[in-house]
Amino acid sequence: MKFLKSLLAALIGSLIAFGLFFLLLFGIVGALMPAEEQVTVAPSSILKIDLGSTFGEQTVSDPIDLSGIVPYAGRTASIGILDAVRAIDYAASDPAVKFIYLTGCGQGSGLAYMEELRGALERFRSSGKPVIAYGDNFSFSGYYLASVADKIYADEFASNNILGISTTIIFLKDILERFGVEMQLIRHGKYKSAGEQFIANDISEANREQNQAMVDALWQAAAGSICQSRGISLQDLDRMVNNLELNTAQDMMDAGLLDEIVTVNGMEEKLTVLSGADKIKDVKMISLDKYIKARIKSNFKAKDKIAVIYADGQISPNGGEGITEDEFQPIIRDIRADSTIKAVVLRVNSPGGSVQPAEIIRTELELLRKEKPLIVSYGTMAASGGYWISAGADKIYSNNTTLTGSIGVFSMLPSLEKTFKDIAHVNPVTVRSHKHADMGSMTRTLDASEVKAFQDQVEIIYDHFINIVAEGRGLTPERVDEIAQGRVWCGNEALEIDLVNEIGGIRDAIDYAALSASLEDYRIVSYPKVQNNLEKIMEGIGQTGAAMQSLTDPEDLTRNLFESLKAEKGIYARVPFIYYFE
Repeated sequence: MKFLKSLLAALIGSLIAFGLFFLLLFGIVGALMPAEEQVTVAPSSILKIDLGSTFGEQTVSDPIDLSGIVPYAGRTASIGILDAVRAIDYAASDPAVKFIYLTGCGQGSGLAYMEELRGALERFRSSGKPVIAYGDNFSFSGYYLASVADKIYADEFASNNILGISTTIIFLKDILERFGVEMQLIRHGKYKSAGEQFIANDISEANREQNQAMVDALWQAAAGSICQSRGISLQDLDRMVNNLELNTAQDMMDAGLLDEIVTVNGMEEKLTVLSGADKIKDVKMISLDKYIKARIKSNFKAKDKIAVIYADGQISPNGGEGITEDEFQPIIRDIRADSTIKAVVLRVNSPGGSVQPAEIIRTELELLRKEKPLIVSYGTMAASGGYWISAGADKIYSNNTTLTGSIGVFSMLPSLEKTFKDIAHVNPVTVRSHKHADMGSMTRTLDASEVKAFQDQVEIIYDHFINIVAEGRGLTPERVDEIAQGRVWCGNEALEIDLVNEIGGIRDAIDYAALSASLEDYRIVSYPKVQNNLEKIMEGIGQTGAAMQSLTDPEDLTRNLFESLKAEKGIYARVPFIYYFE
């Protein structure tokens, strides 16, 4: 064992030294990097929006691109949806911007992001300036955004992925049983299907019902906008999608989904003519990220502020990633104490997560709301715990394609009793002071009384969840229970059942926050601070020592893995799955 430890320590020590060498190299390169460029916008510029860019909740600039050094690292750089919307709105009255050019339509981010961009582009068009789009390929979300354009052009060999919306749930019961793992699921909510894939080998009728309703609602919301923009009926679009009639650019042209088929060179010629230039090299084009740097500035002269809190990610216990109590509680308290912050927008983009941190964050937000207007904006998803923390706001804005609701609670605990006995052939022996001292330890299956104890906890928390929503939304607990049961709703459906107040994006929420606080001159401050690749690397250095110690000690490594698995047990308010589309 000592030999193994020494060997591993030497190997990992060499890897650390090698890694530190590269970090030093990064530092030298960073020191030699030129200062951030000063971006200017030339007269008669084309604002280019490439859907191949990454859109996220907050703008992240990335000084170090690891994608060419570390396999699968990618870039952490992203364009924040608020910055993107503000830039498009600014461009509408910017004399330097002649029109907007959409490219990269074969890609695209979540439907809710595309919906907010689409709204901004509609406002841009209403200023009298055109939007044109070009696609060498089309994804569904990409075409959904492109359909707002005055003209849509496509390459002759453009492929089309307007095929509908789907979600796939993989059921794991059979393979878990093969490894002796038994998942014990305790839940409340007819539609609370989180964990179902661990205890069943096929979908339940209630789960199928809600999933079918959800994909249909998402399709109706997005496809309805496409049809309105292109002047075709939804019935015709449904027929063409079902019959695979939109395979080629010519098919899309014949269906009225495109205006013209042109080559890349042909598109350059059109851009040249539209911009008033003589040659393509004379065309002035500025990308969205650079335009944001040039035009979207904080008004530091304004004393009053609106704070935007980005609750982005899963709600996790302290030490986890995403939305945690130890990060968000101090932020909310500091905002409450800051007299220059007059109103707050909580931007929620979360599937939910652990109940306890959600309740702590909700309580802090409740105290904040007593002193300042609290307006909520929903992103791609604001479900379960994401709805829990925001239900008590003064007003909730949601996109049509936001997934929300999922008001339900579940607890899931794995039992490895059969794994130990039949697979690993080990015999864990527990010495306990009381009958249930090892309840939830995973070394054995819960007995009936223990299942009841967990069920009682789930029922208490579900009732609390119901009352939070009832009080926050001005509904009776009975009415909330009818629309709860863990069911996920689309944003426009949530509006009909009073889970949200209005359809709109983050800009609408900020405008209403300013109105609520009677603000005309203000600046926006964002929380929490986002990290780029370089900052993540530097933070990771501090965690390397403990991680290396675990790797050089097999007993410690085994213990840590077991403890991390145990940490997954608990009571959750979380949506069961994510919806994907091309």
